[in-house]
Amino acid sequence: MNKIRIVPLGGISHVTRNMFVYEFWPESGEVARIIVDCGFGFPEEEMLGVDVVLPDISYLKDKEKTILGIVITHGHDDHIGALPYILPQIGPVPVYAAPLTAGFIENNLADFRLNYPITVVKDHEAVNLGPFSFEYVQVTHSVPNSKHIVIKTPIGVFYHGSDFKFDFTPVDGKRPDLQKMALVGKQGVLCLLSDCLRVEKEGFTPSESLLEQSFEREIRNCPGKFIVTTISSNIHRIQQAVKAAASFNRKVVFLGRSIEENIAVAQQLGFFSMPANAYLKKSKIDSIPENKLCLIVAGSQGQADSTLVRIANDSHDRVQIKPGDKVVFSADPIPGNENAFYQTIDKLSKLGAVVSYSDILDNLHVSGHASSGELKIFLSLIKPQNVIPIGGSFRHMNHFRNLALSLDMPKDKIHLLADGQIISFDQNGVAHLEEVLDLKTIIVDGSGVGDVGPVVLSDRKKMSQEGIVVVTIPVKQGTNQIVGQAEIISRGFVYMKRSKDLMEEAKRIIQKDLPELGKVSDWIKTRTKIEKDLGNLFYKETGREPMILPVIVKI
Repeated sequence: MNKIRIVPLGGISHVTRNMFVYEFWPESGEVARIIVDCGFGFPEEEMLGVDVVLPDISYLKDKEKTILGIVITHGHDDHIGALPYILPQIGPVPVYAAPLTAGFIENNLADFRLNYPITVVKDHEAVNLGPFSFEYVQVTHSVPNSKHIVIKTPIGVFYHGSDFKFDFTPVDGKRPDLQKMALVGKQGVLCLLSDCLRVEKEGFTPSESLLEQSFEREIRNCPGKFIVTTISSNIHRIQQAVKAAASFNRKVVFLGRSIEENIAVAQQLGFFSMPANAYLKKSKIDSIPENKLCLIVAGSQGQADSTLVRIANDSHDRVQIKPGDKVVFSADPIPGNENAFYQTIDKLSKLGAVVSYSDILDNLHVSGHASSGELKIFLSLIKPQNVIPIGGSFRHMNHFRNLALSLDMPKDKIHLLADGQIISFDQNGVAHLEEVLDLKTIIVDGSGVGDVGPVVLSDRKKMSQEGIVVVTIPVKQGTNQIVGQAEIISRGFVYMKRSKDLMEEAKRIIQKDLPELGKVSDWIKTRTKIEKDLGNLFYKETGREPMILPVIVKI
């Protein structure tokens, strides 16, 4: 029996790492697959030193030749950011995207020195990929050119409703295509996958266009530099900040590679316009009075080494915070990133800046996600036989189920999937829950992908909380004969000068644990004994458990 399977490799029960595999399983012949979105996630606080988190594509290994394409909904990193890591693993798979999204993807790939062709798909253009065909639907979100996807299959129509809201006064005038949604719904939708992140909020999400007044309010009484930070792909928000700055005769400077590159792409493709004579090169900052400057700066999440963080650390080569400067955060912290966000605000405040953010002032940020009122309209337009909430945590998914039930949708047609839970639909349109994939956390740390696992993260966490003690044992090269006393180095555990008695006792224990003949022949056994005995001592005397690293130094 023919069937369609949906394999969520990310985007179920968490907000990021969005990646969904749609599979057509024919009664006979080879399985065909398309992928929707390919995003990365952001590290949680305990993931020390981690850059990003990727979807686990182990399931796709040995299936690369069956993947007919990757279809992208919009240009946020949690939907496109994993492409430079994933594409080299699965081969030259064609990628399909709307114009601005395609521009962002090409920039990302260029940063990795990759050159994969991106096929630009226009509105109302149908693309055939084997047994699948898809078409975009215009929606509004916090990044322009966002799309939903209507996927037609031999089993039925699937509507992939990724991140969106119903903004009827968008900055670019391109409203969500409700007529097309209604037409698709009238023709019949077997299953809807719907954004659910803001379902807990009643009513409707405010329009992005309201923020221009907020920028004008904030800039009006700013005696120094006016600094705005936001998500670098939020082109409409940057557009409004620039417009407000130009109305107050301020020159606009873009700082931060991500913002500079995204603005260049958006301007080239007609999604951003710069008011006449408003732009100023960053090399010319010193040529303009500070009360005539507006800086649009990357780093709204407090990312390490971002432009805003370097400014906050007073280490930027061109910009220093002075009393009278104002910094506007037109972004809320991403869940799990709150510490870095608020630490940056603290540092800017200590340097003398007036800092405005949504905890203390309204209308500095509006969500790009639909509230419950919009989701009710959306469900009423699409009229799906089945629905799967995506792009939220379990509490959002559960709340979405309650909302769907309030619209008289049958409970058994609302599917709350677990992370990695595969669902299939047979040719009669009946849904079946299949196996649950064991998805691992794939970590990018520097240039390494997947080589940092739970053990390494546990070690990093332990070192950050308890400190580290390094024991160096000098031995003669070639004979492994011990030729001196062990030395102890402590970092983040105790202050050595005030802990002489503890360190002397530690040295006595090390000496006792070393081989009687003074020759190290079984290093693993010796190291294990030193770690155990020192660990017991340190816990008994301090109540702490530092990481202990015995090391042989060959002389």
